[in-house]
Amino acid sequence: MDHSVSITTVVLLIVFSAGTIITLGIVWQQQRTKNKGFEVLKTYAEKGQEPPASVLEAVHRINWPFPPPPLPRRPTRGEHLSHVAGSVVLAIGAAGVAWWRSQLGEMGGLTIIAVIVAIFCAGAAAARLVAALTTRDER
Repeated sequence: MDHSVSITTVVLLIVFSAGTIITLGIVWQQQRTKNKGFEVLKTYAEKGQEPPASVLEAVHRINWPFPPPPLPRRPTRGEHLSHVAGSVVLAIGAAGVAWWRSQLGEMGGLTIIAVIVAIFCAGAAAARLVAALTTRDER
């Protein structure tokens, strides 16, 4: 066996093993912390008591590295119109590329992709325009 291959193999094995061990350690630590939080809530439930707000807040913060995402909100009319503008620009650009390539007589893969992108962006712009027109601004 070649000596350089065995050193490379050992180095890769150490690197990937370390990455796996660290990842599994983080997951195990999170799971253990969550289980402890549930045990605290379980003791309050067995006593028939409502846990204090501070305990509930602490249990909710258990997802520390990955906090829960914020509640979704409805996009505003301006956000919809900004997407419309971007989609229109992309549609016009892609249609221009398709037209330019077709005028050169080259109906290859780039022309087909440009047509597909133009159709997709035009459809996306139309959908966002409908959403912008039907969105009520809440003030």
